[in-house]
Parts: sequence; C-alpha cells; structure tokens
Amino acid sequence: MPTSKMAALAPSGLQWDTLEQRKHQGENLYYQIYVWKLQQLPADVHRFCDPELPAPRRKELLHMLRSLEEDSSCQRLQILFSFSVPSPQVLELLCSLRLPLVSAGAGTGYWEYLLQRLGLDVVSFDQNSIFPSEMRYTEVMTGGPELLEHFPDRALFLAWPDADESSRFSLDCLSYFRGQTLFHVGELLGETMSSNPWGQSTSRDFQLALAEDFCCVKRLKLPSWPGQVDWFSMWRRKSSQLVLCDGAHFQYVETQVETNNQL
Repeated sequence: MPTSKMAALAPSGLQWDTLEQRKHQGENLYYQIYVWKLQQLPADVHRFCDPELPAPRRKELLHMLRSLEEDSSCQRLQILFSFSVPSPQVLELLCSLRLPLVSAGAGTGYWEYLLQRLGLDVVSFDQNSIFPSEMRYTEVMTGGPELLEHFPDRALFLAWPDADESSRFSLDCLSYFRGQTLFHVGELLGETMSSNPWGQSTSRDFQLALAEDFCCVKRLKLPSWPGQVDWFSMWRRKSSQLVLCDGAHFQYVETQVETNNQL
C-alpha cells in the first residue's frame, strides 16, 4: 500500500496533522503510531539496505522509510516527534527515579513534554534553530553546552544529540556537566547498522569520554525504526579516587538503581 494512503487509514485516535493533535493531552501518541506503522509496513522492510535484495525493491523500501512527502514515513514522523520512540517502560522508569533533568539537544522537546506531563521536573535547551517554536511541544531554551553550568544538580538527558561524527555537542556537554547521573538515548558502539561502529547518535570521542568517567548501571531496549538500534541507558559517575584492591585499581560507583513507583 502506498505510504501516502496509510495516514488516512490510521485508526481515529491516531491523528498527527497539528501540534495539538500530536500532544494528545500528554499521552504517548508517537508510540501508538509506531506500533500501528510497523504493522502496516511490509515484512521485508528491514532489508532496505540488504545488497542481496534487488535494487528496485530496496528503492521502494527506502522511499517508505525516508520520503518526506509521505505523511507517515518513518523519517517524517521522526521530524515531527523525535528520532527515537519513547517507550512506556522507559518513561515510567525515568519518572520513578525522581531525578530532575536537564535535556541537552532537545529538538522538538517531545520526550521532555511527556515527562513533564507525568510530573517530572525537566528543563530543556538546544543550540540550533532547526525546529521552529510552532513545532515544539514544550519550552526549549536556545543555547549551547555551557548552559549546563547553571544546572549542576540535575541529571543530564541526551537523546540523539549529535548530527554526525564531526559534532562536538555531546562531548562539550559532558565537559560542562557536573552531575552524577546521565541518561543516553540512541545507538552506542557496536549496536548500529551504520557503517560507523559508534552509531548515529553520539560521537566516538563522546563515548570514549563517557566510558572513562561513567559506568552504565541500567539499559532498556527502545522501540526502533528500521535502520536504527536504539537503547536507553543510565550512567553514573565513577569516584575520581582510585582504590587498590588486591593488585587491581577500582573506582567506586553506586550501581544500585532505586525507584519510587508511586507516580
């Protein structure tokens, strides 16, 4: 079925023409659209980059995924909402941790809007003007990584912050960040279909610096559009003091994740 006709055939609750429709009174409409969309796409859609698939078929599949002229193409939905799809499980976890967030590179602010509607304290900023105010779901301040100096007591939320491998945004955010907890949304080393082994979300330099000073204490698989391998991961800062333990040096980190599920 042509992708342009699919939006018209969506269930009545899945309407996303206007910002108010996409806000959906704080409910996670994007996740609902994602589930519906995957049911409509052909079974071989994940082979859009398979060299053993005939080139004409690969072209058809790529058009379904990336055409900006189609109302329900995956790439158009990513522009309207966010690159990664928030899962109910991850939203619940973030809220149960009760950590105030500062979101860097927030884009449209869709994740941030959902979390705010669930009662979480979130402030957001982005350094570019790609998304005009009429596309934003919540307030997104304009500014660069240096803004993090004003929020030392918040956990840092990074969701697909880098446009490409040459970007320094995520690395600069890490250098300004003084908090103890960081949340990463997107792809990481070795978990990608991209030819870049570090993935499409954050640069090599950022990921090396992250692993140097932080420890991953929790990971959850996220819904992923074809061509993406998205994960949610929670990182805690290591103690700066090295401790010699039976011939090996260790850096202490609090690995226990305590939640409060009374939302």
